[in-house]
Amino acid sequence: MGDEALRSQVRGRREAAQLTQQALADRIGLSRQGLSAIEAGRSVPSTSVALRLAQALGCPVEALFQLDHELVPATLAAPAPGQRVALGRVDGRWIAHPQPSADRGAAAVVQRVEGGVAWVRPLADVEALASQALVAGCAPLLGLLADHVGRRGRGPRATWLAADSGRALQMLAEGLVHVAGLHLVGSDVPGGHRDVVKAHLPASNRWEVLHLTRWQQGLVVAPGNPLGLRGVGDLARAGLRVVGRAEGSGAQRLLQRLLAPAPVPTPVAIAGGHDEVARMVRWGVADVGVAIEAAALAHGLHFLALAEERFDLVVRRDQLGRAAVEELLATLGHASFRAEARHLPGYDLREAGHATTVHT
Repeated sequence: MGDEALRSQVRGRREAAQLTQQALADRIGLSRQGLSAIEAGRSVPSTSVALRLAQALGCPVEALFQLDHELVPATLAAPAPGQRVALGRVDGRWIAHPQPSADRGAAAVVQRVEGGVAWVRPLADVEALASQALVAGCAPLLGLLADHVGRRGRGPRATWLAADSGRALQMLAEGLVHVAGLHLVGSDVPGGHRDVVKAHLPASNRWEVLHLTRWQQGLVVAPGNPLGLRGVGDLARAGLRVVGRAEGSGAQRLLQRLLAPAPVPTPVAIAGGHDEVARMVRWGVADVGVAIEAAALAHGLHFLALAEERFDLVVRRDQLGRAAVEELLATLGHASFRAEARHLPGYDLREAGHATTVHT
């Protein structure tokens, strides 16, 4: 069961009675600030105050306050306009991550946000949500990996949170996820992501970097490449509609490196992930975008390779004993996962699971 919460209906009743906060506070002998805290649910009134409120508003106490045994207090990783969130527990804190309304992985609903705390109603077993691993990254392969973690019946589970590499790294640093997936360096960079980890993650911790896959990243264009694009130099062509990624994404950083010192073309839109880039090109919204080969192949598009990159998983070393994290990383070597991943074009998992410890 989650933490018990007291839901206040005082504000609604007060407004229905056409009373200001100050007027009602004066009637019950309370300060306006004290009444405001009660209305917001930040303060639990004494029995005498609750009775005076009920008398002043002409209703029973039960109409003003209800106990809600099913809500848990969580930190919102980002605003959740759709109110559906993926819920997990990191370092003793409940963390709520916004999810698309159609996402089957959404496991909770935000009921209200008060004083920076989101009161969330779980839609699944609370103990299972508390024990699962939260994994952020942009590789669609992470969805398959997380799905395989949950295929062993009642064991630990994992949830994939789609995020570009920059955002995934930030969430890991802020303690909002257990594992972050990164593709910010080429496959030929000595040490892989070790320098990235040292530069951006807290020096008080030790971190484990585990390899997941290598892939090609490049230009995604319509089938047959009707515009005859040959490389990044053609992106300056007048009238070309370019779909971009967020500033911290691996795709956008690659584009900026390859175009330097020339300016990056202004995209017609910013896509959220590799699949979204491919969809926008397929639908004719854009002429070209930068994404991984796997996304181009999945959508039947033409692909022009620019660079080979490595995609690594980063986890704080003291999290390796967490059952769900341990199972997630062990799944990299499971025959069933590798067999299914081999049928997804564009991924090279030959070195998956190779680990490096980083002392920051």
